[in-house]
Amino acid sequence: MAERGYLREERATRAFSPEPRDVYFARHFVASVLEEWGVQCDDLPLLVSELATNAVLHARSDFEVTVVRSGPRLRVEVYDQNTRLPSFAVAPPDAYSGRGLMLLRELATAWGVESHSDSGKTIWFELELAPDRSCEHTSC
Repeated sequence: MAERGYLREERATRAFSPEPRDVYFARHFVASVLEEWGVQCDDLPLLVSELATNAVLHARSDFEVTVVRSGPRLRVEVYDQNTRLPSFAVAPPDAYSGRGLMLLRELATAWGVESHSDSGKTIWFELELAPDRSCEHTSC
């Protein structure tokens, strides 16, 4: 969508508390934003769930989820107030957790972490949209 020579950007943000039930609320928030925008992407709520779970379990702080659509990309940012940067865990095959970043690496088009000195960090990822407004990943 072009508007005066610029791509129109849509953005939605919501804050959550570090409670396990808020992982569900974060996932539901993202799903409702996608529905409002007319975008289909099954992987996006899953990845948000993984990052929200990390914020609840590891950061133990309030966290904020931002969804941005700009041109053919969807970007999700999860900000928390813990300055410790994430690392890949070596999860045994029978572990119940420890695979969130591996899922992110495999399913996202791009991803990264931004450190905010002493105020926290943002973990973000992007997914490409096909012309039919669905994710291009094979599982979408």
